[in-house]
Amino acid sequence: MLRARLPLAALALLAAPLLSACAGDEPTVALLVADGTDSSSRAVDVEAFTDRVEATCDECRVEVYDAEGDAATQKSQVRQAAATSADVVVVVPVDPDDLGTLTDGELPVVSLGELVPGSDRFVGLDGGAVPTQSGTDLEAARDVLLGEERSMTYVPTRAMSEQAADVAVSYLAGDPATGGEDVDGVESWLHRDQDVTVDSLTSVLVAQGVLTLDDLCSGATEKRCTRLGLR
Repeated sequence: MLRARLPLAALALLAAPLLSACAGDEPTVALLVADGTDSSSRAVDVEAFTDRVEATCDECRVEVYDAEGDAATQKSQVRQAAATSADVVVVVPVDPDDLGTLTDGELPVVSLGELVPGSDRFVGLDGGAVPTQSGTDLEAARDVLLGEERSMTYVPTRAMSEQAADVAVSYLAGDPATGGEDVDGVESWLHRDQDVTVDSLTSVLVAQGVLTLDDLCSGATEKRCTRLGLR
């Protein structure tokens, strides 16, 4: 399965003509978040997304809109983003089927996590919708370590967020990203979630920089880590 990513160098080259073409303006990405306070939602890392946009396009900026779980609010925010001259919209939808108006205009739309019908591009999981989780990855990992849960599902939220940022910047540069795969007629980049057990906590989560061994093996889990030979 093809999982294409735009290299930073390529994005930097794409950004150069964009900046001269947009003199006096700040090319803007509107990031519409379903609910920024919902710890069970793992579709987007706002900080990682923003950092990626700013790292690959010096003059670009990100405007974040938080619908706080309300579909009507998100629809209103779509109109607000369009009115304030957003150049591309990246949306983590509250209700994908309720955002038909989002894809009616000329504004490019990138869906993140769940596919909004009519989107121009999509970044998500090849297994479907992003699974929810009670608490953070660290909390879930410590529960697995202590035997309170058999496993946890790791979602590569940061990688998905950075991919969506790359796709958004490609639109700002006037060269929409290609090289993904077809999902319901939409160019898409699909990532894999992983089932993580006590045997793969370090090889998946620590190895990928999701958390550190010190985070995992402190306090109530320290002795457990020692018994398992993790420290």
